[in-house]
Amino acid sequence: MNDRHLQEARLLVRQAADQLTEDAQAMTAASAEALVAGRATRVGDLRLAVLAAWCAGASREALARDARVKTGLIEEWIAANDLGQTLARKPLTLQ
Repeated sequence: MNDRHLQEARLLVRQAADQLTEDAQAMTAASAEALVAGRATRVGDLRLAVLAAWCAGASREALARDARVKTGLIEEWIAANDLGQTLARKPLTLQ
């Protein structure tokens, strides 16, 4: 992929991470069900952005920095996704 595409994909990862952080306070103030659903949605959005950026050529380390998560989580998301398939949402289990 070209450098511009890669930079745009990484920007989307940073934006998804920002949205998760920004929404955290509002989700915490909501009901438990809303918190779980909201967090699952935002984490799912972040995961999809990470996978798209990885497909565009971003390194695992750069993605971890952009997403503000540990590299191990990025590796889990990559390993758990069959990238031969469309980047479809998979159920997210929060513990």
